[in-house]
Amino acid sequence: MQTTEELFRLLPSRRVDVLRKAIGRRLLEVERLFLLDVSTFLEDERFTSEDFFSYNSGPAQLHFEGGEKHILSVWPSQLSLVVMRDELRETKYDKLYRLSDSEAAHPALKDCLGRTCEDVRIWTLREDFESEEATEVAVSYLLSGGVELFYCIYLHGDLDSDYLLLGANVSRERVDSCVSIAQGGAIAPE
Repeated sequence: MQTTEELFRLLPSRRVDVLRKAIGRRLLEVERLFLLDVSTFLEDERFTSEDFFSYNSGPAQLHFEGGEKHILSVWPSQLSLVVMRDELRETKYDKLYRLSDSEAAHPALKDCLGRTCEDVRIWTLREDFESEEATEVAVSYLLSGGVELFYCIYLHGDLDSDYLLLGANVSRERVDSCVSIAQGGAIAPE
């Protein structure tokens, strides 16, 4: 178990050196660790099987060419994501799913594979109240062809579930700020 101080050091804004390494590299694979399998995921009838890889809650591990990996997860006691150091591993309770192998993923999501990362962005949540909590709620990857892939919480309106979504499926109305690593500072949250 990690301490609060250790988790603060894993915030995306404090791991810019790691996130920057994806820029200029092709996205080769995305893995997610899920507790729910496809049939269990479909039981509540909110989603289709194509939504499984995006809307099932679980951490994400992105593989870029050259062996670069980003492991993204939720910091449960904060309103934030973290960039973990340890790779995702299956357990007897959680299964690791690969986007390239998943029949339960939208074709547009699979189309992200093979694209080159042009920017990595860190998004913060605008709150209605003062809080001392970390609010880094999304990390997005701007890929070649103008495709943006988000790993996020809160912005999609489904509480603290962590989803892997295309930019068109992420609302910007609750965004406080967006920092572009490629541009070296804040940009307008589009």
